[in-house]
Amino acid sequence: MTRTEHIGDATLILGDCREVLPALAADSVHCVVTSPPYYGLRDYAVAGQLGLEATPEQWVAELVAVFAEVRRVLRPDGTCWVNVRDSYASAPLPGFKPKDLLMMPARLALALQADGWWLRSRIIWAKPNPMPESVTDRPTSSYEEVLLLTRSARYFYDADAVREAHDEPWRSTGKAEARGFDYMPHSEDMTRGRAGITRNAVNEVRLYNPPGRSCRNVWTIATEAFPGSHYATMPTEIVRRCIKAGTSERGCCAACGAPWLRQTQTKYRRHDRWFGDKQDARHARGSQGSSYNEPVERTTTGWSPSCQCNVATVPCAVLDPFSGAGTTALVAGRLQRAAIGIELSPAYHEIARRRIANDAPLLAYLPPATDSVAARIADLFAEPAA
Repeated sequence: MTRTEHIGDATLILGDCREVLPALAADSVHCVVTSPPYYGLRDYAVAGQLGLEATPEQWVAELVAVFAEVRRVLRPDGTCWVNVRDSYASAPLPGFKPKDLLMMPARLALALQADGWWLRSRIIWAKPNPMPESVTDRPTSSYEEVLLLTRSARYFYDADAVREAHDEPWRSTGKAEARGFDYMPHSEDMTRGRAGITRNAVNEVRLYNPPGRSCRNVWTIATEAFPGSHYATMPTEIVRRCIKAGTSERGCCAACGAPWLRQTQTKYRRHDRWFGDKQDARHARGSQGSSYNEPVERTTTGWSPSCQCNVATVPCAVLDPFSGAGTTALVAGRLQRAAIGIELSPAYHEIARRRIANDAPLLAYLPPATDSVAARIADLFAEPAA
């Protein structure tokens, strides 16, 4: 038996995702951000729970079946982000010895690949404040993985929404750093294998794209304290990055769901001059230069539809089939996306409901808006009628 509650643009469903997902419309969700129960780590004391299967193979098989339904619900241009942690054999298992590292993220990733998913990235979530461990015969575990999966080879991914601050400390000097640049003053640095540098860079100032560098696949993010009785809450920053990369800030078409696309203008720099075309920048100094002297500046100029429907926009939809304490729905609401959270545990469902309601108390008992805040804000940036 399921129960559904609406809090603003969030829909929270109490029930087993294996029963709820088949009832959701196909191709209806833009992005999935979730963290399924890890293998053999926790007993949630709920009938039908995942994570306590007798073997790793059974756990993998259960999740492959769940994510087959997730793939049906996800749009062909959507992304699926799965946070998963490894575990150790605490007792003899077929094919394993006690204390063996089970390689569960890799097993799940390979099985999902075999089932038809594209595995686009293995992101390392590095924890600067990991949970202390009592073991003394191996290093303390201080990372988890986030798998980026897609339904197809081409999909929506907003790289500009998740750019990172530039950080190359080996280049910096106080003078250049104060100007917002990185500087390499010694030609001998050229012999140390610095990536991307192919010429003598003495007295050259390296400029960077002001919005930041492309997102890397190692995310150093601290765990977050949570007052509720949930022991594995994903940090909001992880969810924020996944949603911003996987959904359009401008929203999607109200008719067909196609996301609006960021429009950017690119400029190239060569010898203190900016050019709108890369070839012009290259010709400015002949054959002396290299890509090292062609920093790129990208600026957002607007948004455009990826369909021909010519109707209003609505918020993109984010799904978490293992909602837990509701972190995905919480962050989705803060980013003005719609959210669907499915949770098996009544206790965790209640934690999520209260958490989301307290985060936006004015929306707590309102039905989903037909004219959403995200749509109204987006309309402020709409192109004027011809």
